[in-house]
Amino acid sequence: MQTFAPEFYMQDCALDLSTNSAKPAPLMGEYLAMATKRLQVITEQVSRGESVDKDSHDWMLAQVDFLTDVFGNETLEFEDEVRSNVLQLVLAIANLNEQIRHQSSANAAASA
Repeated sequence: MQTFAPEFYMQDCALDLSTNSAKPAPLMGEYLAMATKRLQVITEQVSRGESVDKDSHDWMLAQVDFLTDVFGNETLEFEDEVRSNVLQLVLAIANLNEQIRHQSSANAAASA
């Protein structure tokens, strides 16, 4: 299993897809690869029954905000493959968020 430095866990989106960028797809591809790896680490934690810390959960929500902003920018154009990968990432975040909520509910019920 690959491990990441603490800075990786704390970092927010640092991707600059300004309107001056003629081809944002390579940057977006790199971002998607990094975000997917980070999400896999969090998913493995949840699969082991570990709770997810606030920073990791905040990171997940920040990715959704970031992606919403990027795709709301009508001046940027992405190929179908990139758009499909973004959809997969957002759905994976949504599914993991739901797992975390269920796990939290189950833990709360067990301690009551």
